[in-house]
Amino acid sequence: MRNPVVNLPVKALAQLMPMHMIVNDRGAVLSVGPTLLKLVPGLGSGLHGCLVSGRAGQGAEAIDAIRNAVDRGLRLFLRVQHIADLVLRGHGVRLSDGTMLVNLGFGIGLTRAIRKAHLTDADFAPSDLAMELLFLQEANRGVLNELSRFNHQLAAAREVALLQAQTDPLTGLGNRRALEGALAIAVRRSGDERQDRPTPFALLHMDLDHFKQVNDRLGHKAGDDLLRDVGKVLHGLVRKEDMAARIGGDEFVLILRGMVCPAAIAQVAERLIGSIRDLSPPQLTDLHVSASIGVVIWHHDRFETPETLLDMADAALYASKRKGRGCATIA
Repeated sequence: MRNPVVNLPVKALAQLMPMHMIVNDRGAVLSVGPTLLKLVPGLGSGLHGCLVSGRAGQGAEAIDAIRNAVDRGLRLFLRVQHIADLVLRGHGVRLSDGTMLVNLGFGIGLTRAIRKAHLTDADFAPSDLAMELLFLQEANRGVLNELSRFNHQLAAAREVALLQAQTDPLTGLGNRRALEGALAIAVRRSGDERQDRPTPFALLHMDLDHFKQVNDRLGHKAGDDLLRDVGKVLHGLVRKEDMAARIGGDEFVLILRGMVCPAAIAQVAERLIGSIRDLSPPQLTDLHVSASIGVVIWHHDRFETPETLLDMADAALYASKRKGRGCATIA
C-alpha cells in the first residue's frame, strides 16, 4: 500500500490536534492549536519567552529541543515558562516543506494546566482521554477526601467515647479507670525530658464525712447536688497537670504533680476541707458535712505500685477518720 500524502486545512488540523504547533528551523511558529494557544497565549509570536527545553539545561532554546526530537525520533519535553513546573510532552515529524509538526500533551501536569488556562472538555480532541483521566482523578480525590473526613469523624468519635468511658457523669471528674491510668503514668512519666526520672507528686484520698446522713435525711437528689458541688471545688483546685477523680460514692482522689512539701500540701488540704465544710446543707442542723483526707507523697526513688500507693493513701484517710474527721493525715 502506498503512503498517501494528506493535506489538511488549518481548521481541520486544529480540530484533530488542538495541542499542535508547526514551526520552522528558525523557530518561527506558523500554526498553533487553539488549546495550546489558550495555555500559552504568546506562542503565536514565536517560541522565545514561551517555551524552553524541559530536558536540557536551564533556559535551553525550545527550537533546539524540537529539532533534535523530530530528526532523531525522540520524545519531546518542553517547559512552559510562565507556569511553574509545567512540562509538556509530545513528539513531532517533518512535513514535506521541511517545517516541523509537533503535537503536545500534558502528562502529569494535566490538572495544573486545566486550572491555569481554564480548559474544558471542548478544548480537547474527542479521541483525547485527558478529560476522562481528569474525571477519574477528581473522583479518586473525592473518594479519598471522603475517606479522610470519615476517618477524622471516627477518630473524633473514638476520642469522645474514650473520654466518656473515663469520666464520672455526675461530677465531670475522672473516674476510677481514668485515675488508674493517670497514676500508672505518673509513676513512670518523665517530668523533665533532660532528666530520666519521673516527677514527684502528692496523692490525696478524700472521703466526705456524714454524707450518708445527707442521702438519708434529705434524699438522693440533695446528695447528688452536693457531689456536683464538690466536683466544682476540685475542678477549681487542680491545675492542668493535676488529676482529680471520683472513684465511687463520696470518695475522691487527687494527683498533685510536683507537690512534695508537707506544709504546702497541708495548706491545700485545709483549704479543700474548708471549701467542703461550706457546702454542708444547712438543713443538717446537728452535724456538718466535712472531708477527711489521707496523703501520700511519692518521690522518684520510691518503687510502690499504683495499687500500693492507693492503699497507703486509704490508710492515711482512715487515720484522719480516727482523729475525729475533718482533717488531713500525711503518711
